[in-house]
Amino acid sequence: MKIGIILISDGWAGAENAVYNIIKNLVNLKTDTVLFTNEEIIKYYSNLKNVNKINLGRVYRCGRLLEWINYFRISKELDKKIQNQKIDIIILFLEGSIIIFSKIYKRYNIPTIVSLRGGETNFYNENTLRYLRKIHVIIPVIKLLNISKIIHSNSKWQISNLPEKYKQKTVVIPNGVDTKVFKSLKHIKQKDNVILFTGRFIDIKGIRELINVAKQLPQYEFWFAGQGPLDNLIQGKNIKNLGFKSTEELVKLYNQATIVTQPSYREGFPNCGLEAMACGKPVIATPLGFSEYIENEKDGIIIPSKYEKALKESIERLMKDKKLRDKLGKNARKKALGYSWEKVAKQYLEVFKSVANQK
Repeated sequence: MKIGIILISDGWAGAENAVYNIIKNLVNLKTDTVLFTNEEIIKYYSNLKNVNKINLGRVYRCGRLLEWINYFRISKELDKKIQNQKIDIIILFLEGSIIIFSKIYKRYNIPTIVSLRGGETNFYNENTLRYLRKIHVIIPVIKLLNISKIIHSNSKWQISNLPEKYKQKTVVIPNGVDTKVFKSLKHIKQKDNVILFTGRFIDIKGIRELINVAKQLPQYEFWFAGQGPLDNLIQGKNIKNLGFKSTEELVKLYNQATIVTQPSYREGFPNCGLEAMACGKPVIATPLGFSEYIENEKDGIIIPSKYEKALKESIERLMKDKKLRDKLGKNARKKALGYSWEKVAKQYLEVFKSVANQK
């Protein structure tokens, strides 16, 4: 069986990291895998061995009109490359992949899986009028949901508001974490006044709320590791913009931090929380996504999204209570051990085999 993974993205974040680990562990399971991706992110997959990595070209950071021209160009390039690969099954990650494949899928009789990673189907549970400006995404998503043999989701809440005809062909497989990499490091000394955020610097991650809280708590340091369009907002006397960090650097940061907070409005199944938990850190997070694996007051703290007061109070509470931090951190590590990428990859492979047999 030959698996084709299509991933079109403007930068490296949780979903892109998940794809990396899925492919890495599929290869360990002796699976033939081809990655079709764009120029902006292919470099992050360069050290994956025994994987055919196909660069479809540049898409983003070139203006809206040129970006759409690039979508058409890349769909044609994808068309050419698929013809030469003899793919048995295709899995699509993120909106860009759905858009470009929607233009050519009728040319192939290849079983397809759509992987829901975040906001692809929000128009089913929120005011549709808000999404009319994204009609260019909605139409391809509906097309591909209709023809997909299986719809994959990495969290239960993502599929709760899907129409029933889609729920019937949905399977939930969570993200994983490499607990051999993300772990406590004895040679790294923990700070006693650091709150760490990791991820993309975008509104949906609760960046603005966290910055506002940081300004109200000058006695603590707030570290931001990542990148994104809100980069210029991350500044202040007690605020540090650390920029994009490698996996090795992230592990050190998790170990240095006192606590970790992820005040997102919503997530799919966020890796960042599991990474922090695997390092034995207590995490303050929000329900949509994080509650898939964080049990409030047992291995983390769950607070409402967009609620600065709750965020501030939870940070103050944890920073002042070392006994509670230690308890949550110890339980967090235990929880993370149940989400190894090896286990997750085996679940993916079983699904791929069942779908390929339906061809």
